[in-house]
Parts: sequence; C-alpha cells; structure tokens
Amino acid sequence: MSKNEKLLVIVNATYFIAATMSAVFVNVYLYAFTGSIYSMTMYAMVRFTMIPLGFYVGGLLSRKMSLSTVLSIGLLIIISAFAFLLGFNHLFYDNYYLIFLVGLVLGSGEGLYWFSINSLNLQSSSKETRATFISTMAIFNSASTVVAPFVATMIVRFSDTDAVGYIRIFQIVIVLQIIAALISRKVENIYVNKPYTIIDKFNLKHDLQWRYVMVSHFLFGVRDSLLIVLTSILIYKATGGSGSLYGDLLTGFALLNLVANFAARRLIKRNNRLMMYLFGSILLFTSTMVLVLVPNIYGAIYFGLVNALGNPFMVNTFNIIMMNALQDYIEEENIFGRIITKEFTLNGGRFIGMASILGFAMFIPEPLSLIVSVTFCSSFAIILVVYAFNYHKKRELVKRG
Repeated sequence: MSKNEKLLVIVNATYFIAATMSAVFVNVYLYAFTGSIYSMTMYAMVRFTMIPLGFYVGGLLSRKMSLSTVLSIGLLIIISAFAFLLGFNHLFYDNYYLIFLVGLVLGSGEGLYWFSINSLNLQSSSKETRATFISTMAIFNSASTVVAPFVATMIVRFSDTDAVGYIRIFQIVIVLQIIAALISRKVENIYVNKPYTIIDKFNLKHDLQWRYVMVSHFLFGVRDSLLIVLTSILIYKATGGSGSLYGDLLTGFALLNLVANFAARRLIKRNNRLMMYLFGSILLFTSTMVLVLVPNIYGAIYFGLVNALGNPFMVNTFNIIMMNALQDYIEEENIFGRIITKEFTLNGGRFIGMASILGFAMFIPEPLSLIVSVTFCSSFAIILVVYAFNYHKKRELVKRG
C-alpha cells in the first residue's frame, strides 16, 4: 500500500477507537437523561440530518483547502461536542433537550470527517489495491473496536459510578480525536479544483449504474438506522443496566468481529462476492430479529455474536462494490458531487428507518411496535442484496449482448 493508504488506515483506526468508545456509551449516557428510546431516536435523527449537510459544506471547503485540512476541521468540531458533554452535562438533568444540540454539533463534525475520509480513501487507492486497502482498514478498525470497549469497560468498572466512568471515557475520546487530527495532517494534501454538480446526480433515469449506487445506499441506510438507534440501548437494557457487563459483551463481540474480518479478507473473492454478500445479510437480519424477540441476555449474546460474524461479509462487500462503481466516474469528473449526493441518499434511508420507529410507536403499543419496526428495518438487509443480485444479473446479460 502507498504511504497515503497506510496513513489513512492509522487515522481511521484511531478515529474508530474514539468513535466506538463514544458510540457505545454516548447513547447509554444520554439515555439516562431521557429514559426514552424514542427521544434517543429523535436525537439520532438530528445528528444524522446534519451529516449530509456536513458533506455539502465539506465539498465547498475542498475548493479552498486540502482534504486533510477539512478532515481536521471535522475532528475539531467533534471534539467540541464532547467538550460540551463534559463541561455542561449537569444541565442535562433539567434540560434534556440539550441532547439535540449535541446531535447537531456532532453530526456536523462527522459530516466533514466522513466527506474528507471517503474522498481520501477513494482518491488514494485504485481498483488494483482497493480490496487489500479496504480489508486491511476493516481489520485495523475491528482491532480498534476490541480495544475500545475493553478500555471503556475497565474505566467504568474502576470508577465510583457508571456516570463517572462515562465522563472519563469522553475525556479519553477527546485525546484520541486530537491524535487523529494530528496524524491526518501528515496525509498528502489532495486538492481538487474541478467544479462539480449535485442536483443532476439525483436524476436516476439515464445512468443505470449510478441508480444502483444511490438505491443501494438508501436501502443500506434503512437497515443501518437500527444500529444507530436501538441495538446499543437494547443490549444495555438486556444486561440490567450494568455498564461493566455491557462493556464486557462488546469486547467479546469485537474480538469475534476481528476474527471474522480476517476470514472475510481470505474468503471474499470477485467470483463469490455476491454470495458472501447474501451470507452476511442473512446473518445480520437474524441478529437484530432475535435481539428484539428475545429481549434478555441470551438475545443480546446471539445478536452480538451473529452480527460480529456477518458484518464483515456484508459491509466489506458493500464498500468494495460501491467504491469500484464510483471509481468509474473519477477520471471524467470531480467525484465530490457523487460522494455528497450518495450521502444524502444514505442518510435519507437512515431517516426513514428512524421515522418508522417513531411512526410505529404512535399507532402500535409496546412492545409490539418495537418488534414491528425492527422487522421492517431488518428486512432491508435482505432487500439490498436481492436488489444487487438482480442488478448484476441484468448487467451480465447486457455484456453478453
């Protein structure tokens, strides 16, 4: 791999340690103030509405500064969100709506970060190196997700209370994000001054491949909404509200995910890619269904094990297919327009998934509403892969004439 690819792997891994520590405990921490899954769903909707807007702003900034600078700015905004959590958490008890401000700031920073890192990942790799680059990055990210819950669990376990432990976790997250920002400054500056357009990229009539990319991101987003909103809280509730047991489970799941990523790297080949995609999607579908149908420690363990095993086969395959499709446009145009529009589509899917959770709750009593919403969102893992099979089958028929 090139120097830029290696640096990006390190930046991603450092970010993932911080993001995993914060992701698994921020939801739980904020849940303590609201006591409502549905308030947390609204928080997530605010946060993920801001991410595509961050992508849009990132595209504007990329005309005036390097992608590595945009990445650093995104990390600094994320740091400010956690600093707010640390400095003003006492206000949350009487003003729980402040969690929406956290979501707004955090989502903006994440949008800038993911715009720049996605652009750098695409422009620093090629079709020849991409499979190795993606799988290596996935392995390092998985290793990071082992380190993160283990360290977080130790912090919670040896703190006077879980809440004190969460505060210490956020302090470490800030330090790690600063380190990631400093490392990102060493990434070779990539400037793209060519103009790009956005509105026309939402026209899916004429370019079948682009339609495939956009629809796939929407379908992926609907299913992804479950991971963003519900799974961490459902696992936490299944442990009886024990922060240390919750962290122990996440560490074990992350270890299995690391092993599964090594296996996926060896097993996923070009000729069996779609079958691996299907295998992963079936596992991910059953994992979330069991979690909601068996809302106890056994359901949580099943979810964690099966999700950890299936995730690399579905998500890594999805990323390889989508990045290869985007590569076809990179020689002819500034790819930023497509990166921004697909992010709007991805988060549109996430928004629909989150809205369905709230919508079903309005008309169906609990716990049935939760079961219905999880079934709805989970099914999109299968729908995504069925759509992929149909698209690739049609494309092969066209190639054969």
